Amino acid sequence: MPCDQWCRFLEMYRRAVNRYDEAANDLSLVLGSAFNQTWQRAEQARKHSENCRADLLHHEHDHGCLGGVGQPEVTIGVPNIDPEEFILGDQGQSGG
Repeated sequence: MPCDQWCRFLEMYRRAVNRYDEAANDLSLVLGSAFNQTWQRAEQARKHSENCRADLLHHEHDHGCLGGVGQPEVTIGVPNIDPEEFILGDQGQSGG
């Protein structure tokens, strides 16, 4: 079962990804020198989302609150989604 801290890390990651998405979408709205500032905001948001994801995965690894070898399968309240796929997104998929 995910612990409260894991859920907090997940929420921070979710918010960071949303901010990154918004910042990336803003890139199509600006031209000229404003584009460079918008690009920098998008890059900062990207780095922040990567850090939040790393924190989430680090906690999961250290704490083991989502299960592992010899532990029961855990669902996190999202139907038909493996917790690993939920966290890794497209980075967890094999090529093809």
